[in-house]
This record gives sequence, C-alpha cells and structure tokens, in this order.
Amino acid sequence: MKTAIIVLQIIVSILLIAIVLVQPSKTDGLSGLMGGTSDTFFAKNKSRTSEAVLSKATVVLAIIFGALAMAQNIIK
Repeated sequence: MKTAIIVLQIIVSILLIAIVLVQPSKTDGLSGLMGGTSDTFFAKNKSRTSEAVLSKATVVLAIIFGALAMAQNIIK
C-alpha cells in the first residue's frame, strides 16, 4: 500500500511540474507599459480557454498531491 502511494505521488508530482511549466506567464512584461488593456476574444472569455483548464488542473493536482502526502504520513 505504501509503495502504491509513493508511486502515485511521484506521478502526480511530475504531472504538476509539467502543467506549471506549460502555463503562460500572468504578466504583460514591457507591453503593459505601452498602453491600455486589449479587449480581445480571449481576454473576455478567459474561463473557456486552455489557460483556465491548465489553472484548474493545477489546483486539482495540488490537492491530490497534498492528500497523498498526508496519506503517506498516516500510513507511516
């Protein structure tokens, strides 16, 4: 049982690292200094974009990672 939890935690941690690295940055960089905000389709519909899916997947994987860490500590 303990080995299965360790293997699951390793898989979840690798997935979590990969999803965090794939996410785009939240800052505008130098383009934010030049002008106002852009009202593009993606700016108005951020909840439907792949960025929102990656953000939700990050939260879910972080919760799973925390639960596995607690389970691993309890089984110890």
